[in-house]
Amino acid sequence: MPSVGVLPVHGPGPPEARSLSEGCVSITFMSHLLVEGQQPVVPLPEREPAAIRSAVARLNPAALAKFEADWTAATARARDEYSLLPARYFVEHWFSWVAVERWPQLAARLHACERIVAESQDRAERRAAAAEISQILRQAESATA
Repeated sequence: MPSVGVLPVHGPGPPEARSLSEGCVSITFMSHLLVEGQQPVVPLPEREPAAIRSAVARLNPAALAKFEADWTAATARARDEYSLLPARYFVEHWFSWVAVERWPQLAARLHACERIVAESQDRAERRAAAAEISQILRQAESATA
């Protein structure tokens, strides 16, 4: 059973190139996913819906339907509640999505960890994956500064 902070991954090669079915990788390898000299797929957009929408369209056109549905729901909720918080939450959520998805290796690892959290029967493995998700989000956020 893996310890907390270690995800099961088998096989040769650098950790960032391994898939879930390959060996044990410490969550500390995450700092290597954003390698110096690598460039993101798209530049980081401004924190406003139109710019974020444009980045979403370039990164994953299939995600646009979800983006639009979330935007419609956020604006309706903001109107109903007389609050800007739903729109702010929407912008922060999708800005974070773009911040991760613009780095393909980081996005792939995030999705792998999400699968572990959703599907693994091993509590320690789920906890390690959840911790890694948190680290990925922090790393993507720090790459935006």
